[in-house]
Amino acid sequence: MAYVRISLMLPKRGQEDEVNSLLDRLIHYYEEQPGYLSGYRLTDIDGSGRVGRLGVWSSDEAAEHAAQSDHDLALRSQLNFAVQEDSHEEYSFEGIPANPH
Repeated sequence: MAYVRISLMLPKRGQEDEVNSLLDRLIHYYEEQPGYLSGYRLTDIDGSGRVGRLGVWSSDEAAEHAAQSDHDLALRSQLNFAVQEDSHEEYSFEGIPANPH
């Protein structure tokens, strides 16, 4: 089973491009990390202004290992300055493949 992490946030006004760039940089970094399977940058289609990222990992340990690296911490620190306070939400799930019928 896979480990799925979803991060959602609201950019500060005028910081949308910076937030998207930082999310892209995080995803590109994750693509080089052991255990990373797939991911996407998320953009709202409902007018909420929320953006984020979705990452699929082989395990929660692989995701946590990448998340604790100096490079990841530095990018996420920059991201915290560019998003609205208290808007950053993190969700973690166990990804279970659907049974074929």
